Amino acid sequence: MRVVNCSISWSFRSAVTAALPSFPSSRFPPLLPFSLPSSNPPSTVLRRSTSSARRVTRMALKNAKEEQDPRLERISSAIRVIPDFPKPGILFQDITTLLLDPKAFKDTIDLFVERYRDQNINVVAGVEARGFIFGPPIALAIGAKFVPMRKPNKLPGEVISEEYSLEYGKDKMEMHVGAVQPGERALVIDDLIATGGTLDAAIKLLERVGVHIVECACLIELPELKGRDRLGNKPLFVLVKVAA
Repeated sequence: MRVVNCSISWSFRSAVTAALPSFPSSRFPPLLPFSLPSSNPPSTVLRRSTSSARRVTRMALKNAKEEQDPRLERISSAIRVIPDFPKPGILFQDITTLLLDPKAFKDTIDLFVERYRDQNINVVAGVEARGFIFGPPIALAIGAKFVPMRKPNKLPGEVISEEYSLEYGKDKMEMHVGAVQPGERALVIDDLIATGGTLDAAIKLLERVGVHIVECACLIELPELKGRDRLGNKPLFVLVKVAA
């Protein structure tokens, strides 16, 4: 993996860059370079009083504010990159440094909460293991239950499981029977998407019992590994992308 220079200062150059989130559905409109309305708009604009015009203006203001959101840079700057871990050639995205920074950690949770608080989400499904860090505070803030999606033989009760492929071999994702109900709306969250295998397994597990997937969310994306493609038409929201 080739590391590009960026503005984050560590003992080595980080490949982490703040990414403007992608919004694949109409509920989450894209962050486009809108211009703020002029303080002296032409009379033709003043005469527009339809609700759609007001909605467009509010959306332009909201998107312009989000596009300049300083929290994204603060979050990306708090993530440490460890080269050659856990094996040579890998740049490990270490979020423990973000967790040591209360402001950056709060910014991360706040951005997710702001996005999902009005989406009628009943379930926040956290993928083992770092999805357990971000999922519970988001679930509490939006009034949803948290459901852990675990590796085999970790849950004590009756489970259903979904097998998925790894680079070498296979693994399983498990969930307690009865943890979710048909018709519930779920957010699936993890810290990072690489090849997308674990997120894809979590999605399939939830859909097998009739849960609607509202969106998948990750703090970090490694775009060159094309994990987004593995999710098919399921929307994915990320805060930070790592340049190849």
